[in-house]
Amino acid sequence: MQQMFLGLGAKVIEHTVSDGDTNLNASTIFGSDFASAVAKVIIISSGHEIGATSNTGNRALTVPSGMGGTLEIKNLGTISGFGGTGGTAGARGAGGGSTGAYSNGNLGSDGGAGAAGGSAIYIASNGVKVTNTGTIRGGGGGGGGGDGGDGGGATFVGGGYHCYSGVGGVGGAGGNGQGYNTAATSGATGAGGGGKEAGDAGNIYKGYPGVVANNACISAGQQGSRSPWQYSPNSYSVGQTGFTGGTGGAFGAAGADGGGQGSVGAGGAAGKYIELAGGISLSNTPSGTLQGTAP
Repeated sequence: MQQMFLGLGAKVIEHTVSDGDTNLNASTIFGSDFASAVAKVIIISSGHEIGATSNTGNRALTVPSGMGGTLEIKNLGTISGFGGTGGTAGARGAGGGSTGAYSNGNLGSDGGAGAAGGSAIYIASNGVKVTNTGTIRGGGGGGGGGDGGDGGGATFVGGGYHCYSGVGGVGGAGGNGQGYNTAATSGATGAGGGGKEAGDAGNIYKGYPGVVANNACISAGQQGSRSPWQYSPNSYSVGQTGFTGGTGGAFGAAGADGGGQGSVGAGGAAGKYIELAGGISLSNTPSGTLQGTAP
């Protein structure tokens, strides 16, 4: 709803948004008056919420460049950003033995980083004041992806033959951050590692023939515990389980890092409650409940 007031000869245009409005743009709201040298007010009523949807490039409210006059954003309700997407799962490492006897298991790859949460408000014009007695909150950061598990190391069993270890498990994807009308999600659990590869009495299978060498491989050892899992006596093993992805952050909070060893998939940063374009400043310092990274 838009209204115009004339007070002491000054024109003031007010617009009250509707509950559930999304991806608003002040230029669209005010039309030709956006560039005019008049005072403008956008009101979010108590108990109402506006938000960003679809991706973090959208904001609940955008004030683009080219504004004339002044604008007051009067928030008595809630303005919410979009949550960041979780990081991708780390790939599994191949088991040892594929390149010859005494070979290490290959390392699993690191999980991908979670995306930063989206901003609640984006401002690209000067002359904007934010009066907040409600809540303005950036989206939560996405959780980092879990690392892939390492492949097990190969073991030599005599007679020129060696045992093949299992592949590592794929890591779990990171959870998504909390956003408008969307809860944060937990990271996915990593997959289990592959089993030891065994032959049988009738086949030459992956470097060792028949039941004698096969039995020697089966008894050569259990799951390893080192990273990367090395060839050595008793290191023949199933692949390492993939690591769990990080949980997405709540409104205004970063996502958790993914599980892993060494480098891991980093959690995404918290979204900004207000984001300012370069060279732009607010006409005041907002108060009230502000969740997320400051401008």
